[in-house]
Amino acid sequence: MRVAVICLLAAAGCRSSDASPGSGLTPPVGWQSLPSLATAASDAAKAGHLAVDGVEAWGETSRGCYATWFALHGKGGAPDAMAEQLVRGLKIEPALLGILVHDVVKPAPGAASGVLSLAFDRGAYRGKLRASLGKDGKLAALACFWNQREPVACEQACNGLVGSMR
Repeated sequence: MRVAVICLLAAAGCRSSDASPGSGLTPPVGWQSLPSLATAASDAAKAGHLAVDGVEAWGETSRGCYATWFALHGKGGAPDAMAEQLVRGLKIEPALLGILVHDVVKPAPGAASGVLSLAFDRGAYRGKLRASLGKDGKLAALACFWNQREPVACEQACNGLVGSMR
């Protein structure tokens, strides 16, 4: 699954299309819609032959804070296997060379649905990812990340946003 590429190619291409509805998330106060970031995430998913159900992106670019939410569906599989594939993809995808994944929490083996959460570091970026996984192949994920401009403010905003995802 190329979800790993979507998360971090979007992070690498932080630029500013109208976001697709569907996340139900409210970005932090002061964050703006970032249509170019949403487009980059959607294009990366489509290049990986994944069906995109929705994409939204926001940020406070003056502080170096960004977030991308996306919903995808694929072939399906057990949530724990999907989580393992996503984490492995973050570590071995050539486009993401140099990413450090840590604080990984995966769904329990055999669960009908589950949540994957992790933190990542890549170059000047730090971030968190939370993904809801279902056996039906549906995945909804939020990657929230920041650079070194205002890391404390961005991390606090990301903690709130990631924590609000169901």
